[in-house]
Amino acid sequence: MKRLLFLQTIITILLFAVPAFADTVILPHRVIDARTKTVIDFEGLLARCADANVVTLGENHDDPATHMVELAILEGLARRHGNPILSLEMFERDVQDLLDQYLADEITEEEFLENSRPWGNYETDYRPMVEFARENGFPVIASNVPRPLAHRIAEGGYENVEYTVDELPFISATYEAPPDAYWEMFAETMRMPGMEAMGVTEEMIEWYYQSQVMKDETMAESISRAAETDPGAVVYHVNGGFHTADWLGTFSRVRRNLPGADCISIHVMPVDDILAAVPEDATKADYWILVQAPPPEEEEEMSMEEMMEAAMEESEGMEGMEGEEGIDGEETEPEEENDEEVHF
Repeated sequence: MKRLLFLQTIITILLFAVPAFADTVILPHRVIDARTKTVIDFEGLLARCADANVVTLGENHDDPATHMVELAILEGLARRHGNPILSLEMFERDVQDLLDQYLADEITEEEFLENSRPWGNYETDYRPMVEFARENGFPVIASNVPRPLAHRIAEGGYENVEYTVDELPFISATYEAPPDAYWEMFAETMRMPGMEAMGVTEEMIEWYYQSQVMKDETMAESISRAAETDPGAVVYHVNGGFHTADWLGTFSRVRRNLPGADCISIHVMPVDDILAAVPEDATKADYWILVQAPPPEEEEEMSMEEMMEAAMEESEGMEGMEGEEGIDGEETEPEEENDEEVHF
């Protein structure tokens, strides 16, 4: 019996082919139904996702295997459902027109990237999904709030921010930031040792949280609008794992906006051993996908102090971003890539 269970586990650690344009990549992984703690195959996950209204995937931004999984899910949804809508945290609402123009082949990729503020890892990690959508005629939603607008909240609190009429389309019309479980999880992360010594006060933590919530609200509103506009499509949204961890953040706000909708949360976990048991304190989700983590020597982890320093450096440069086209209508030189930009 034990041998049979072992063989069943091995069989369900499938090797799926990831479409990578010229090449095919074989990726070891394990899919787990988190509610029943049972191992399922990748096609079983795709079948479940294809029947949903909204699928969110929480990622580790810097993990290569995770990005391969994201592309494989998009390809699988296209194969099983035919008309997915891709929604990305990595692009912001004020560049939606540029994104639409690029998808319609009205501008070149160079023109698109020069003006859309892509993340530093766009070329390797997110471009494959955007290109797959473009080649197959799928919509892509630039779901996030523009960083300069969220930054105003982070530096002074939501109640002290006023947005112009031209900026209102780029932020969520709904904003709720109660002291709930999401707040507790965020505050616990921000209160790690060393933060107080860096001058991070409780008031600042509240402001950072309010800024985080504005991102969640705006992404949730973008997802909900897409789902309501095309109720027959599956909206597939990719964001950092914290935004949808434990069905909170963006995910809970999508559920609030779309009562009765079938929403699924997937969390991808890079692990040293995909055969090992899932930790008891693992992020809560409907499905876990375990992928092989890079060897330790290839990982570039930042301490909390380094993350905060990078975030503060980014904040210092935000004031010059308000002049970018799409926020107040004026053109400026595109900002330089910042590979140390911090995203939750």
